[in-house]
Amino acid sequence: MKFLSTVMTAALASAVSAYTVLDATSFDSGIQTGKWLVKYYSPTCPWSKRFAPVWEQVYTDLQDQLAPNDVFFAEVDCKAFRAICDNADIDGYPTVVYYNEGVNKGEVPGGQDYEVLANFAQGL
Repeated sequence: MKFLSTVMTAALASAVSAYTVLDATSFDSGIQTGKWLVKYYSPTCPWSKRFAPVWEQVYTDLQDQLAPNDVFFAEVDCKAFRAICDNADIDGYPTVVYYNEGVNKGEVPGGQDYEVLANFAQGL
């Protein structure tokens, strides 16, 4: 019975897993390996709210294609973790930044558009 419970828990976790949510304790270690597209947002910002479905759709459409190439998606809530956003020089929401092996490579130009973001991610 314990085995079945473990299998069911693992299957459920897999079914609901999404992009990584980074916080003060996970940010630095979380982006050290691979290529990361990190969305910086504020949950109260209307532009962030409008961009959320675009971000979700790009992630959903490309996750299986990009994960084998070590390309990952993450997000940071700047209202909750202001210091992370300040360190990344985020001055507006939402902002998508590309990291390669933990190094900030800059903002994704036009990163709020589905096609632009999808094409950028596929080119990594």
